[in-house]
Amino acid sequence: MSSHKTIQEIINGHRLPTLPTVAAQVLEMTSAEDIDIRRIAEVVQMDQALAAKVLRTVNSSFYGLSRPCGTVRQAMVYLGLNTVKTLVLSFSLVETVDGRGADRNGFNFTDYWRRSIHTAVAARELARKTGAWDPEEAFLAGLMQDVGVIALYRQFGSRYLEGIASARGDHSRVAEFERREWECDHAQLSAAIAERWQLPQSQVEAIRHHHDAGPAPIEFRSHSRIIDLAGRLCVALDSATPRSSLAECRTLARNWFDIDSKRLQAIIIEVTDAIKAISSLFAVNTGSSPGTERLLATAEEQLVAHQLDMDRKTAVLQSEKADLEEQVMTDPLTGAWSRRALEETLAMRLQAAQDTGRRVAVLFCDANKFKQVNDVHGHLAGDAVLKHIAELLDTHTREESIVGRYGGDEFVVVLPNCDLDQATQVGHRLQEVITSTPCPSGEGWPELEASVSIGAACSSPESPCPAKELIDRADQSMYEDKQLDRRDVVGRIDHAA
Repeated sequence: MSSHKTIQEIINGHRLPTLPTVAAQVLEMTSAEDIDIRRIAEVVQMDQALAAKVLRTVNSSFYGLSRPCGTVRQAMVYLGLNTVKTLVLSFSLVETVDGRGADRNGFNFTDYWRRSIHTAVAARELARKTGAWDPEEAFLAGLMQDVGVIALYRQFGSRYLEGIASARGDHSRVAEFERREWECDHAQLSAAIAERWQLPQSQVEAIRHHHDAGPAPIEFRSHSRIIDLAGRLCVALDSATPRSSLAECRTLARNWFDIDSKRLQAIIIEVTDAIKAISSLFAVNTGSSPGTERLLATAEEQLVAHQLDMDRKTAVLQSEKADLEEQVMTDPLTGAWSRRALEETLAMRLQAAQDTGRRVAVLFCDANKFKQVNDVHGHLAGDAVLKHIAELLDTHTREESIVGRYGGDEFVVVLPNCDLDQATQVGHRLQEVITSTPCPSGEGWPELEASVSIGAACSSPESPCPAKELIDRADQSMYEDKQLDRRDVVGRIDHAA
């Protein structure tokens, strides 16, 4: 059975959660081109119980108005049409689901409402703090994200309950079970219901992607991320949360919305306070939740314990890995970067520079008369000269620069955020330093003079080239320098465009 067919069967069936008449009318009237606030208020007032719930909520601490509203129309003026519409739809959703505790077949409505209410409140608070979405629309999307669960339960009954039981509280595993059995999941079904109720596309897509915001359309990516993160916070707010849950939330909050740990903790505190108020106003049982301070303290303890555990398990592996990386990344004689590490890192730097419109320069350095040093003073003296040159190149370039031994008596210096003129100046300075700093004497050889020929090349964001080609261009410039004047101790740096 295809996912589309399953969704259509449920949508067209008689067990689907449906909106009460008043809510349907409000949706239709708020979608019209000419919105009549007075008439909408009159429609809501026709359902006295619904109107009382709306007014009780807007006058509660959840909204914190400076003075109370006496009518639905006043509420629209003070808080806006979107707020009242969201409350009408939210109360209507609670009414149409109509679940309290666990029903006779075993569906746990307490768990359902805890997840729905917690996610809705968290989504509203995240939307408020980030400014990425209307908080009221985020609240309703969070509240509706799992309405597809109710539809699937009403359609498949005990068969669906078996899948929920097998997931053992892991909501993502419930979705996996749904896809295996019916080739669709509750997120898709919830989105289909939202579309049927004619909710805005931002809410439909956020509901559809509430388990994974990654594939959401780019224009609705931030909305989907709010519901995704709110759902993960809901898991983290549970006292039985795995140790990594809050750490994952912190990472996503930082990467998606630039919310640091301190701000996220403040959001969690506000969410836990608001949950108590909204659960009471909606008259649904969401079960017990740990106190905020206890929850945050427990989460911190879990993260510390988890980190210590990971540290113990990886200590030996890290040591072995560091030894291997040292062998691969470093030239054993000079301590400079190895050729392989240099080329791979240069390729990454070039790609990053292209993405940001910056330049990367390369200096190709060759020790002058190096063979003569080996022939006259021996290979140990030659090794000492190479280590001496590598040390001076590293000491007299910026920290973000890379010095690598390219082969034999050749070195390459990578200069990020550096144009050709700047690279030329750096090259001349290095030549002067190396020429004016003799290599210390050793056992079997005297103090030795050293000098280098240098060629420079620079990448261009307009015409990027591979790492190997950039090095070859600098090498050619160096070769031309040697051909022109091998005795020039300051040297001439010829440029590759």
